[in-house]
Amino acid sequence: MNDIWGLEPSARSEYGSLEQALVHEPGDEFNSVVDPDAWNWDGLPRQEKAAKEHRSLVEELESNGVEVLTLEGVTESLAESLFVRDVGFAIGGGIVVGKMVEETRHGEERRLSERMTELGAPIYHTVHGDGGFEAGNMVWIDRDTVAIGRSQTTNAAGIRQVRTVLETFGVEVIEVPIFGSTESTGQTHLALVFSMVAPDLALVYSEAVPPEFLDMLHDRGIETISVPMREQRNRATSTIVVDPGTVLLPSGNHRVRAALTDRGFHVIELSLREIRKAGGGPKGLVLPSSRTVTGE
Repeated sequence: MNDIWGLEPSARSEYGSLEQALVHEPGDEFNSVVDPDAWNWDGLPRQEKAAKEHRSLVEELESNGVEVLTLEGVTESLAESLFVRDVGFAIGGGIVVGKMVEETRHGEERRLSERMTELGAPIYHTVHGDGGFEAGNMVWIDRDTVAIGRSQTTNAAGIRQVRTVLETFGVEVIEVPIFGSTESTGQTHLALVFSMVAPDLALVYSEAVPPEFLDMLHDRGIETISVPMREQRNRATSTIVVDPGTVLLPSGNHRVRAALTDRGFHVIELSLREIRKAGGGPKGLVLPSSRTVTGE
């Protein structure tokens, strides 16, 4: 096996030190969108500015010691390929590839699979048949527990397939019905409304998840910071922890920034105004392949 992929055979955390990750800078394919409504976009992002924002993210990752791998080779029709996290997840030195529900994203699975093969990563499973699974709906609570959101972008059949794979690694799956986005499209990913930032701390837009889910977090000793609607729409919940205590956060989220700073976090703000028009947040731009699992 090529040893480029996976410095350590684990990415079973949202808050350990991020060591290696896959990204894709928005390229010419970004300009293929002419009707933003057909893509559920909030306007047409300008490709050059979006690429500049993405490069700033990569610079922050690299300055914090993250080895950044690139997707590359994206066809002109796959305009949302920058959101690499949505397409699959790494575990045990390999990868599980999802099945995108939105028709505009069909084909991203194949390119991710091809790139993983090029990097030497084994593909443990590809969601198929009547399964639908977008990995943006998957958030690690701890190394042995993962929450998977069920919505229009991930169905019960897809969760069953992924659960079977995760059980072989001793991982418990907690299924979380998502009540739709703040604009009620029903296409929200769990990572846009729930984010673990430490073993005992999470950001949550509570209106999108069942009260039972919040109770489960509190029963596990996890404090939750409530994200207000305006800041959830500004992707405040879609944070990236680069190492314990250091968080990348979209700029303009003053309440969440203050809450994290009050708890001792170093918050690095990112300007992602153009990328935000495409519907995702910073967490979706990064597919972790290696993250240390510490503090548990």
